[in-house]
Amino acid sequence: MVIKAQNASGQFASYENRYQIETDEPAGLVEKKIHLSDPVVPWSITELALDAVTLIYAQTQIKQRIVLQTEQAKPTVDVFLQLRGCSVIQRSGQPNRLYQSGQCNLIHTPAYEGELQLSGPDISTFVVQFSPLFFERILWGTAGPLEQLGEAIETGKMHLLAARHALITPAMNATLHALLHCPYKGLVKRLFLEGKLLELVALQLEQIEQSRSGRTTSLRGSDVDKLMAVRDWLDNNFLQPVTLLEVARQAGLNDFKLKKGFRDLFHTTVFNYLTDLRLHYARQLLLEESRTVREVADELGYSQVHHFSHAFKKRFGYLPHALKSQT
Repeated sequence: MVIKAQNASGQFASYENRYQIETDEPAGLVEKKIHLSDPVVPWSITELALDAVTLIYAQTQIKQRIVLQTEQAKPTVDVFLQLRGCSVIQRSGQPNRLYQSGQCNLIHTPAYEGELQLSGPDISTFVVQFSPLFFERILWGTAGPLEQLGEAIETGKMHLLAARHALITPAMNATLHALLHCPYKGLVKRLFLEGKLLELVALQLEQIEQSRSGRTTSLRGSDVDKLMAVRDWLDNNFLQPVTLLEVARQAGLNDFKLKKGFRDLFHTTVFNYLTDLRLHYARQLLLEESRTVREVADELGYSQVHHFSHAFKKRFGYLPHALKSQT
């Protein structure tokens, strides 16, 4: 994919020649990193390419809406996650696609030229681009929406797996973190990344299916915005002690609207969502750092280690001590 950013004079400039490139030949990986303190678009971009898969993670903070020119020479099947901010994708002959913070979808994208409009102030996106050939093995023998995606790949048409974008879950965020902070090298790194990529696809398919089978919400648009803000606040402050009353007051919702609206919109309760965030964070700490189970339990605010261990096993199916014994 080629990306050009519009500068202050209205011209579009490419940053491709500013990438720092690292190659891991035994694993067949090419990693590109770019960090720019551009006055218009201060980018931080990581691009990781395998044989038939490319991961792109981009972050920026902006004071005004910006426009990017995008160009893709070959078709891809994209896992698109809007972690922060808002994106509007415009392509000739296609309806505009709007992604708000916390939304995701799975799309077949033919070759194209178009524009991407971003608004923040804090923008973060994660995209996994599969070659159609790689993705076809996932679709083999499927029916329903996945079969329709396969037909779109065969006919070369743009297709969204879900008509309405699904919501990014804590499990997806944990998988993204593992992808971006892989501790391995060589062949082990490649196998780890491929496994996590398939896990991300599975989690997104599960979330899209839940969104499709869930009840249609009767929430007003203003209440949806407030609930999305609650979710974003929880994502950034999940280690803080909170009460429903405090969260409701901050969001400008009463207790009933917060509890019912959050369940209708996100298919879980506020505290189940918060617990999921904390436990996935705990799992990352146990995997990546030399922290004891007791230390992690203390950081998450558990007064007793066995309470933490019980919650951890309920979520992941094994005790945290078993995880530590593998590291």
